[in-house]
Amino acid sequence: MLKILCVCGCGLGSSFAIEMAATAVLKKLQIPAEIDHTTVSEAGAFKSDIILTQKTFADILTADASEEEIKRVIVLHRLTDKDEIEQKIVAFLKERNVKVFDHE
Repeated sequence: MLKILCVCGCGLGSSFAIEMAATAVLKKLQIPAEIDHTTVSEAGAFKSDIILTQKTFADILTADASEEEIKRVIVLHRLTDKDEIEQKIVAFLKERNVKVFDHE
């Protein structure tokens, strides 16, 4: 099962909004996933396949990260835009040949 983490500064506002939008997208695509939200400072304590966040926090998360850890960070420009979230999750999964859904 796919594990997705939504990250913001305080772990309450924008990360929760991202989580709600991403949950709707995953349900639409019928992708089984565990999804959670947290602060940028606590994100390292979570094991996840994907991290959804904005550029400011992506820069912090990837500053000392390995190449593989960097690849799992998806930067959102419009945090609750379901179309953007869908496009980026689908692209992420296709790039890695992950077959968790039939979306062509």
